Amino acid sequence: MPKFLLHRIQRMTQNPAAENITLGLEAAAYLHWITCHERDPERFAAVAPQLPVLRKHVAYYLDLSARETAAHLELMATTKESVGEVPGTRDFEAAPVQTAPGRVKMILGQFGYNWVLVYWDRPCEGGQPWGYRVYRTEKQSAPVLVATVTETEALLPDQPERLHLYYFVTAFNGAGESPASGEFGLTLNAPEKEEPHRAAPGVKAGPQSASRFPENELPIRRELGEAIMKFIAKLGATQHGQDEEDSVMRQVATEEYRQAVLKAARQNVEISLTWHTLAVWTEEGKDRIGYFARALECCRAETAAEPPTSPKAEWAALHTQADCLFEIGRVHFHEGAPEAARQFLTEALALAKQVDARQAPAGVTDDQLEGRIAELLLQLPEESEA
Repeated sequence: MPKFLLHRIQRMTQNPAAENITLGLEAAAYLHWITCHERDPERFAAVAPQLPVLRKHVAYYLDLSARETAAHLELMATTKESVGEVPGTRDFEAAPVQTAPGRVKMILGQFGYNWVLVYWDRPCEGGQPWGYRVYRTEKQSAPVLVATVTETEALLPDQPERLHLYYFVTAFNGAGESPASGEFGLTLNAPEKEEPHRAAPGVKAGPQSASRFPENELPIRRELGEAIMKFIAKLGATQHGQDEEDSVMRQVATEEYRQAVLKAARQNVEISLTWHTLAVWTEEGKDRIGYFARALECCRAETAAEPPTSPKAEWAALHTQADCLFEIGRVHFHEGAPEAARQFLTEALALAKQVDARQAPAGVTDDQLEGRIAELLLQLPEESEA
């Protein structure tokens, strides 16, 4: 699960212009690190020094969201009673409350061990929403209201584990509540089937010991873990709005992170996630190819050393490899090397088809990787005959 979640968080920060890094999304990334450390303190030892700050950020977000929601709804209700219509505010345009909002069409989500971040689009029909209500159900009991918010997202910590849950959203205003949205279903911290340990012929099987990194690698691994967390936080700070970015600050943060990754590599500590993250934020085409190639090599080595034991982990490993090949092919495409682009994109497409086939068992949403690869292949000139 951690590997899958890290990959998702990395993708959240990959294209801020297309996927706005909201306060809820940033808080979810912090909550992810906290829960990973709580479940496996040894593996996520690098997180320990950052825990007080991470917990402070999450608590601040949850408190701020609750206070802003309460204040906004009180303003809406008071204004409706006095003048019968809703004034313009920072979040809502002026509109008389005569009809209930239309239905929210779809709800999507990110999730961790025991938390869920759900998000949706504003309804296009009906009256202007005052806010949204998020419900949870197990299908065997009545829906439970788990959040009331004014933004189009809700971070839900401390959710039930190992139960198949369904979440849906309604929009509301002074005239009423919309029909329920489509559902987002998942099982948090689902038990993963482990492969039985097989002893060598003639050797009595004993208890399987937990794998540990060599003692001499722990300091640099902790340093690398701290570096990627700081990098993600700094990337969020560079975004001043949906279309505004502090490019200088981003370049400085990327260079600091690059130095940390290269330092670890000099000490023979390399992780696919750290190389992939660096590649995503590197602008120079030649460097991007090199970093994505290194991420691909590391991912293949990691998968060979520790084969995935769940559908989600298997999906994540294949997706990372397909994405690396796609990005390398895309650089070649934009730099005018069609034959090299075709080679990498073709290999990426074959893997992406395997990724798509594993989406349902892994319980993940489609990110259209196969479609994006196929679209780029169609833009290549036809192969010349020998």
